[in-house]
Amino acid sequence: MALKRKSLEERVAGARNGSEDINRLISEFKPFIASVAQKRAGRYLQYGSDDELSISLMAFKEAVDSFDGSRGRFLSFAKMVISMRLIDYYRREARGRGAGAEAVDEEAAGELWDRKSMEQFRMETQDEDRKLEVIEYMRILAKWGIRMKDLIKASPQNAELRNVYQKVAGVIAGDKVLLGEMIKSRKLPLKKIMKYIPVHRKKLERGRIYIIAMVLAIGAGFSYINLGRSDS
Repeated sequence: MALKRKSLEERVAGARNGSEDINRLISEFKPFIASVAQKRAGRYLQYGSDDELSISLMAFKEAVDSFDGSRGRFLSFAKMVISMRLIDYYRREARGRGAGAEAVDEEAAGELWDRKSMEQFRMETQDEDRKLEVIEYMRILAKWGIRMKDLIKASPQNAELRNVYQKVAGVIAGDKVLLGEMIKSRKLPLKKIMKYIPVHRKKLERGRIYIIAMVLAIGAGFSYINLGRSDS
């Protein structure tokens, strides 16, 4: 039986707890580190000759030590940390060359760039997570024979009806018996649902695809999938 290949995020977590060789991880990603540093420096850099690469290696190690695996992708985070540490380096170099108002302006500009870098990282991470969620959601739906275009077509335009379906989905997702029956039969447990919520059977049948899709989204714990949030 083939072993599941660890994700980079899992390897980063392993490097923190000692189950993964941090030096091996750093060595493997030296080309990535150099690429980020060279883009920031605007010139070719060489290991053993340029301070920027030594700083970038330490920044990568810092990223490993401080990465929060619950959000985002590691390489995006590492890129931001490397960039910010190089900005700090260039700022110190500028201070060493000059003083007075120019140095103050340099520091203010650096702080502004830091804030912009953090905001850019947050936006890039959210975009990446959103794309990955959609891909994963499509995979889950496919197992139930639901295509995204089917879901879009089945999504109710009427806000009141949408709220009713979302309440039904919430009841199913929160009840182990109802959820288990739905998963086992691949159908909505209509009779039992009607005991919880007074909804006409035909209305439930018309909303079958939307309700099931909503239950699956709730069960997967998606943060960005939006099938039309409740208006109530």
